[in-house]
Amino acid sequence: MSNQKSLENLFRLVHGLKRQMYKKTEQLSLDITPMHIRVLKIVDRKKPCTAVDIVDILGRDKGQVTRLINTLIDKGLIEREPNPNDKRSHYLSITNAGIAVVEEVMKIDADTVNKMTKNLKREELAEFERISELMANNLYEENN
Repeated sequence: MSNQKSLENLFRLVHGLKRQMYKKTEQLSLDITPMHIRVLKIVDRKKPCTAVDIVDILGRDKGQVTRLINTLIDKGLIEREPNPNDKRSHYLSITNAGIAVVEEVMKIDADTVNKMTKNLKREELAEFERISELMANNLYEENN
């Protein structure tokens, strides 16, 4: 397979995935973006979680992450709690409403994965996972 064709297939895959996620998340009628959902998932999984953790995980600037967090707080999906170890920072925790959204998003994720992996064998998926991780690591190593 040519390098150009590989790159084009990756662009198509990423674009298709993003379109699918936007379409499905719009159906939740929450007026949040997929990036908000990524933050919500991080807060749900990482305990304890601070804004700096989210900055590190997403590789985004502090201002953008702060805006994402503030929107999720305004919507009642996450909340800030004092960090007992550092008075300058806060822990972020997910609310019951946020948990309900994450549960809906997990269904969307599962549906998307099922659609993407239809007609693929387990071995092919394992190989794709291995190769795509190597490719992503190569790009991130170069950018860091």
